[in-house]
Amino acid sequence: MTVTRVKSVCRMCHGGCGAIVELVDGVPTDIHGDPDNPTSEGYFCIKGKASLDLLRSPDRLTTPLIRTGARGSGTFEPVSWETALDRIADDLTATISRHGPESVVLGQGTDRNYQEWVFRLANAIGTPNVVGPAHVCFYPRVMASIMTYGAFTFCDYDGDPEVILLWGSNKPSTHSDGVIGVKLLRAVERGSRVITVDPRRTQTAARSGLHLAVQPGTDCALALGMIKIVIDEGWYDRDFVAAHTSGFDELAEHVQAYDIQWVARTTGLTPELIHAATRSYALASRACIEAGTGLSQNENSFDTHRAIALLAAICGNIDAPGGDVIWEPMPIEGRRAFPRPDLLPREQAMKRIGGDKHRILSMSGWVAPGDLHQAVVTGAPYPITSMVIFGSNILASHENTDLVREAIGKLDLVVVCDLFMTPTARYADVVLPASSWLERDQVVEFNSYIAARQKIATVDGCRSDEEIILELAERLGLSRHFFPSLEAALDAKLAGIELTWEQFTKIGYIRNEKRYRKYREGGFRTRSGRVNLMNHGLRAMGYEPFPVFRRPPEPEPALPYVMTSAHPRQFYNTEFHQLPTTSRSQTTARVTVHPDTAKREGLSDGEEVDLFTRAGARGVRMTVKISDSVAPNVVMADAGWWYPGEPSIDESLRSSVNLLTGNDRSDVHMGSATMRGVAVGLRRPEPDRG
Repeated sequence: MTVTRVKSVCRMCHGGCGAIVELVDGVPTDIHGDPDNPTSEGYFCIKGKASLDLLRSPDRLTTPLIRTGARGSGTFEPVSWETALDRIADDLTATISRHGPESVVLGQGTDRNYQEWVFRLANAIGTPNVVGPAHVCFYPRVMASIMTYGAFTFCDYDGDPEVILLWGSNKPSTHSDGVIGVKLLRAVERGSRVITVDPRRTQTAARSGLHLAVQPGTDCALALGMIKIVIDEGWYDRDFVAAHTSGFDELAEHVQAYDIQWVARTTGLTPELIHAATRSYALASRACIEAGTGLSQNENSFDTHRAIALLAAICGNIDAPGGDVIWEPMPIEGRRAFPRPDLLPREQAMKRIGGDKHRILSMSGWVAPGDLHQAVVTGAPYPITSMVIFGSNILASHENTDLVREAIGKLDLVVVCDLFMTPTARYADVVLPASSWLERDQVVEFNSYIAARQKIATVDGCRSDEEIILELAERLGLSRHFFPSLEAALDAKLAGIELTWEQFTKIGYIRNEKRYRKYREGGFRTRSGRVNLMNHGLRAMGYEPFPVFRRPPEPEPALPYVMTSAHPRQFYNTEFHQLPTTSRSQTTARVTVHPDTAKREGLSDGEEVDLFTRAGARGVRMTVKISDSVAPNVVMADAGWWYPGEPSIDESLRSSVNLLTGNDRSDVHMGSATMRGVAVGLRRPEPDRG
């Protein structure tokens, strides 16, 4: 018996924790955290521990499938990889010839380090239409940062911040983007104080010095009110503001409308709590803000993140030790260069669906799902005929499920690359079995490091998304824009640091060392070289130059509760519901309600209830959990839920909160859907008359 251990980087979520996989005679038998990894320090969560479940799941797709029955019926026949890929390439070639490359859409879910491959394929094809969760995930924050100070930032936990402001982020439970919650906890152990802004009392919020249980969807008002307090009290960094920002006087005038009493009424907080939190953050010698995706899922998405960026800037915390440090990518061909945006002609980029409506999202290269699905249904501004989806169960993850279902039902070609037969895969014409992170070689790029993720297992019949893209590129006559092999592509990505893939695997991990206050060398990467407190570029695009709070509609008597949502920590978005390790502790979707709400509605812990947004309309089935962790007028629903074992799509999606979300209240900059801050009612399910 031969026992070996391979170091890698987990990709069961966005976290990027160091992992050690133990193999016996070449077969993975155990997986745990890597104590030598300087980012995660041995931490490994339940999702990571389920990696071997994912590798060995009997429900894995292991052969390409072509639909033989009605769309959505789940009736397929197995075919060879060559037959499936030829079918896809032939159909794409035909639609490009007839309708132009813009008729093809590429889709993806949360990035598994192949996002740059998806964009490279789109740019090589000539389509400007790439759809994903960007509008309600990372990109509102990214684009707000870029529009404010020309770059993206991350919390410098290693720099010992005096105060950490966790805003819509439960970092110790939901790790993301190479910034692991253990780093925050280590900072707290060394003395950092935590302020949490979150509608629910999470474990982190309960341990924080201050918890601001803000009403869902009102964070932008809070941020603007905090800016006003900082300016009125004189708590801003005068030297930094004078030397490195523009538009301060105009900002001071703009925020006068956000009086603390009005902000308190709007957010459901007390003036005293708002003032205390602002004082603690603004007067800290070192402070950072961890802004989570919860802020990106409402009609104030972009302006909320930009208001937070302005707050950090006027307090002098940008690119400062213990503050919000500007990311300097390492010189590899990664997220910026590898997609090859130069391959997409300008006239094609101008055709991006929704580009004239949600211009900031379009600048980042993405299409908002609501804009796309509407275009498919209406045929305007031009026909969309085909969608190739990598790792995304859009029927469960995109807002407005009914519109998504109608749209994919109208497409001529739907291709889904996934590990399991999801509801979305059931709608596909061609299904391609994808590999898990243990089955692929990748260069991992985060703000704090780059690492080698090495292939250590093989599931017969499955291929990585990168391999699928290389095969499609060859069949579409686009090989000149790609590589003869995956290893050649990895060599090209690493050329900037003068390493080959083989050499890199022996190193495994290279830390990206931070430099502070880089703006002193040549200013910020904005046109003016300063932080844009007032943004003339936004004004030129028809937007307000300052963040503006758009107030949600007043509650209706039939819809007295405000729904927020989050996925349980053992799942990741819509993933892992069929894995034993992650699913054993929870088998149904839950809605958390306050004890007063339960008493008012006559609900008991553990019984079923329907959430609804229109009287008489279909509800979303949830199991009641009673807890005072939410306010009496707030309900917290489990997000990303679907039931893998159900025979019908309707039953599989019966607990999907996106049956309640729509596109009527979306962010004007990013197309962000209101997925949190939705007015709902509660009712007992009607008896089954079947």
